[in-house]
Amino acid sequence: MKAQIKRGIKRLVYSMPVMKNYVYGWKLWQKYKRIERDSKLARFLLANSSHFYYCPQRKSKAEQTERLLRRVEIPPVENKSFFYSLDCYKTLGNRYYVYGNCTADMEALVNGALAEMEGDDRFVREQRTLVNALHSYLERCRQIPHAAERYEKQFSAIESLFKRPAADLFEALQRILFYNQFLWQTGHTLNGLGHLDWILEELYERDISGGVVTREAAKELLKDFFRALHEYYWLKSNVLMGDTGQIVILGGRGSDGIYHCNDLTYLFIEVSEELKLPDPKILLRCTADMPEKLLEAAVDCIATGIGAPLLSNDDVVIPAMLSCGYEEVDVCRYGTSACWEPLIPGISCEPNNIASLNFAVPFTEMLSAPRFSEIRSLDGVLGLYEEYLAAYIRTLLTPLTKRLLEEDPLLSLTSTSAMERQKDITRGGAKYNSMGLTSVGLGTVVNSVLNIKRLVFDEGRYTLGQLNRIRKDNFAGQDALLQEMKDRKPCFGCDDAEVVELSGRIIAFTSGEFSRYKTRYGGRFKFGLSSPSYITGAQDVPATFDGRRDGDAFSVHISSAVAVPTTELLSFAMKMDYNENRLNGNVIDFITSPGMLKQNRKKYAAMLRAGFAGGIFQLQMNVVDSKTLIAAKADPTLFPNLVVRVWGFSAYFVDLPEEYKDVLIARAVESEKAA
Repeated sequence: MKAQIKRGIKRLVYSMPVMKNYVYGWKLWQKYKRIERDSKLARFLLANSSHFYYCPQRKSKAEQTERLLRRVEIPPVENKSFFYSLDCYKTLGNRYYVYGNCTADMEALVNGALAEMEGDDRFVREQRTLVNALHSYLERCRQIPHAAERYEKQFSAIESLFKRPAADLFEALQRILFYNQFLWQTGHTLNGLGHLDWILEELYERDISGGVVTREAAKELLKDFFRALHEYYWLKSNVLMGDTGQIVILGGRGSDGIYHCNDLTYLFIEVSEELKLPDPKILLRCTADMPEKLLEAAVDCIATGIGAPLLSNDDVVIPAMLSCGYEEVDVCRYGTSACWEPLIPGISCEPNNIASLNFAVPFTEMLSAPRFSEIRSLDGVLGLYEEYLAAYIRTLLTPLTKRLLEEDPLLSLTSTSAMERQKDITRGGAKYNSMGLTSVGLGTVVNSVLNIKRLVFDEGRYTLGQLNRIRKDNFAGQDALLQEMKDRKPCFGCDDAEVVELSGRIIAFTSGEFSRYKTRYGGRFKFGLSSPSYITGAQDVPATFDGRRDGDAFSVHISSAVAVPTTELLSFAMKMDYNENRLNGNVIDFITSPGMLKQNRKKYAAMLRAGFAGGIFQLQMNVVDSKTLIAAKADPTLFPNLVVRVWGFSAYFVDLPEEYKDVLIARAVESEKAA
């Protein structure tokens, strides 16, 4: 009875608008204290109580957004070239999951206009309400004292969005920023920026040939564009500082089969290299026949240590997307949702980080089954694991088949398919409606099975029951055995026939199970071999036979837990099958020292090109040595601007939780053993 009364009081309190404001204030403080570590909750809430506004739900999402935009304050950021503003204290209330981890179609903003739409059905009324709300916001901006003079050029560029296509590079960038700020304002997370070198190419070349800008002036514009997007870094970061999803896509194979890049491709890389900001980020689409000069420019940028660009291999990604049901007319336009997961901007409603598949969870569940100790062969172990894996996948995916997303007129505004179908992008307006899961723990399962094979079935040193009892005791007093398991080679990430076959078997089985399920609007479920949860997903997982104790981290993406030469890791990754539903991000992740990369720049470029030709999917690297990381952890003031690669984003090392620093240090130490 007391519990019911408490729940009732809690529901009553949370139903009060003022309390919803303070609940949002508390959530905001959780982010704010990342940059103001001494911030006190009570002080923060009292100081900002008049600013908090958690806009209540309405029948019409557009009307709710309109109400929010009437209330937001307009504090422009300091920027030489652009107008950009976010009121971090206000947001929308939502009933369902908000479609985040996506890239809006910026081409619609650059080459189109938010013109008046014909018709009077619900969808058109929603869009008309939203467009009017955006224009009313612009009029409010103009009424700010001195703003009309200070931002006359910027407001004129924004005004053009309601009338015609962008006339030049500046207008295009300002329009993108204007739209982008509302994605963040309305609670979207991990907002990608699109294939900007392709989208902006014609305007840039026209400006250059017409003398509107010089190359250096254009570079300064892009730098200010990046600086504006970097504002509110703490607010935009999702789970960890730097996890914003603000990725610019560059280069790639076009529908004509030819690799396309342009001067803007190089400019964006130069801007990233010179600013050395962890955010926004760049992703370079690569092929085996891409220009040598461009690949070397990418290597030079990576060598600065900012962890960018992430490299995505069109020679594998595009065929994989075709095999998964994407149409040929669309695949060459692919972008990513947040870090690395492919989708088609503007016509996809594909939340590609909807959940995490943890291969180790059903494995440890199997280890607790009475049947496990009775197994007499390795095939028996794998058969039982597949039984538990299938049940785990069923539990994971069944609720997602019914998952409904929040209506989204703002994303629908830039969706060609939503406009053509006159339906909200989350309610059947998208052409593609799949859902993607990241995955973690595959290396743990593969290495555990290999250790079982050797210790139990090959050498007979233990029975399954004996080995499992040692594991259940968290390897207490068994340090030598634990280290032996950890150091085992060949292991996951090694180009070894047994490792490749076992990894491929588990991946193929998972693919078959995933194919049994469909999303609410008939899309597929996809998975990949990369995940941000290699620490959080491991915290509640008990000890395993790969040399992990209770809660120890898993290996990162496609990598090895122990020292393996980079060329061998690439060879292993080339042998994995990424087709059909297995394409939701497959990132090779390794660490190299700055000296090693700088001394072997051309060799690294050649190695990467061979990897593209051989069949790697995606790749990222940290360029840092263990000595620097250890010193930076011991005294953060020594390296305040040290940037490292985490998951699929870059971040300042000083901003990372201690456990992430420890994982990076351990990985750097191992990588140096293989150098």
